[in-house]
Amino acid sequence: MKSVVDKLLAAALIVAGALTALPSAPLAQSMDLYIGPGGPDLEFRDQYRRDHEWRGGCSERQAIRRAYRLGMRDPAIMSMGRRQIVIDGIGRRGEYTKLRLANREGCPRIG
Repeated sequence: MKSVVDKLLAAALIVAGALTALPSAPLAQSMDLYIGPGGPDLEFRDQYRRDHEWRGGCSERQAIRRAYRLGMRDPAIMSMGRRQIVIDGIGRRGEYTKLRLANREGCPRIG
């Protein structure tokens, strides 16, 4: 009987050690455990893929803010297409500059 208890204690210590070694924040955000009438249900969520939400592009207002943050003075949108937004303005050294932003979430700079 003592050997069974020793083995269970050793197994519990190994499991506890493994759980403390795992990063806790990503697991808490990407996994849900539901216990209902049908029994426990484990659901993994992908935080970057949200099919039910509308993935909006970069709005005109966001593009102007992004241009200001990149150091452009007096930015104005010259063209806005499906894939890119072109902003014209004055750069940091006083020269006229064109800035190209991708028309997707976050307004990343492409040129």
